[in-house]
Amino acid sequence: MDYGAALTEIKNGLVRPIYLIHGEEAYLARQLEKAAVEALLPPEERDMGLTVLDRDPPPAELANLIESVPFMGGKNVIVIRGTNLFRAGKAEEGEDGGDDRLLKLLADMPEYSHVVFVTAAAADKRRKLYKCVERYGAAVEVSPLKAKDIRPWLNDKLAALGRRLAPDATEELLAAFGMMPQLSLGLLDNELDKIALYAQGTTITRRDVAAAMSAVPEVSVFAMIDAVSQKQAGKALKLLAEQLAAGENALRLLALLARQVRMLWRGKELADGGAGSREIADELGVPPFVGEKLLRQGRGFAAATLQRTMVALAEADRDLKNGRADKYVLERIVIEMCK
Repeated sequence: MDYGAALTEIKNGLVRPIYLIHGEEAYLARQLEKAAVEALLPPEERDMGLTVLDRDPPPAELANLIESVPFMGGKNVIVIRGTNLFRAGKAEEGEDGGDDRLLKLLADMPEYSHVVFVTAAAADKRRKLYKCVERYGAAVEVSPLKAKDIRPWLNDKLAALGRRLAPDATEELLAAFGMMPQLSLGLLDNELDKIALYAQGTTITRRDVAAAMSAVPEVSVFAMIDAVSQKQAGKALKLLAEQLAAGENALRLLALLARQVRMLWRGKELADGGAGSREIADELGVPPFVGEKLLRQGRGFAAATLQRTMVALAEADRDLKNGRADKYVLERIVIEMCK
C-alpha cells in the first residue's frame, strides 16, 4: 500500500490494527504515524493510551503490551520507531527472528490494540513478520518524492496554510525544488512555512518565494548558473560569496554546481538533437518549468565550455579533498564560465 492510499483510509475512518511504515522519507512516515494516532486517540487519552518506543522491546514484552487492556477502556496504541524486526539479514531466509506468540498475536489482534512499526530501512518482504503485517494490517512504503511529482503534495500543503501561489510563483517554486538532487519533504515543509510567514496576504508572489528561499544552496546555485548563462559574472560571484560566507561547505557547492552543469550539458545535447523543453524535462526527471529553464540557459554556453567546466570541477573536487586548493577555486571556475 502506498502513502496516499493509507492516509485516505485513515481519514475515512478505517484504521488498520497493524502498520509497518518503512522507507527513507521521514516526513511522510511522521505524518502517517501522526494521522493514525490522532484517529485512534483523542488528546485527553494519549497520556494513558499511547506508548512510544525508540527500539524494539523483546517479543514477549511487546506481546504483553499488545494484550494489556486499556485503563478505563479506549484504545491501546503502541508506536515502535526504528524497528529492526523487518530488516533484511536479521535472520536467515525462512526464519522468523521473533517468537510464535508474537506472530499469532499480530494475526489476531485484540480489538482495543493497534501497533505502528516505523523504520527508515528497507523492509525484507520475504520475512514471515512482514507477510503477517501485510495480511492483517498494512505495510506502507514511504519513498522520497521526485521533483516532477511534488505538485499534489504542494497543493495539499498550501490548502493547509490557507494560501495560494501566483502562477509565476508556482514556476519559481517548482524550479527551486527541481534543482534539489534529493527532495526532503521536511525541508520543503519548513520552507513553505517560512514563505507563508514572509508573504503579505493570501497570495504568495514570485518575489516572496525568491526572497524566502534565497539562502537555500540549491536555489542559490540555480540562480548563479542563470547569471553565468547571461555572462553576469558580478552577480554570479556575489551569490557564490553569500553561500560561502554563510558557512556552506565548498565541496557541497561544487557538487551542486557540477550537477547543474551536467544537466545543462545533457540538455544542450538533447536540444541540439531536436528535443524540446518537455522532452528535456522527461529525460532529466525534472518538472517542465526546469526543462524550459535548462533549455534557455543552455543557449548561453558552448558545448565545449560545459565540457571544460566539468573537467575543471572534477579537478577542483580532487584538489579540495587533498588540501591543494581552497574555496576560491569555485570563483575561478565561475569566471571562466562567464567568458
